[in-house]
Amino acid sequence: MDILARRLTIITLLMAVFAIMLAAAVETDYRRSARNDTGKLMACAASHGCRAAL
Repeated sequence: MDILARRLTIITLLMAVFAIMLAAAVETDYRRSARNDTGKLMACAASHGCRAAL
């Protein structure tokens, strides 16, 4: 029974480390893709005109 408990403890710890690393990777990807364009001057490339965003 001690061996089974030790194995389950190791598996649980490995899963926790994997979950933390996956959460960090997802957060980094989200922050990288979420750009803050507020207050920047950008040229309009659309032919139908530009819309102002605050």
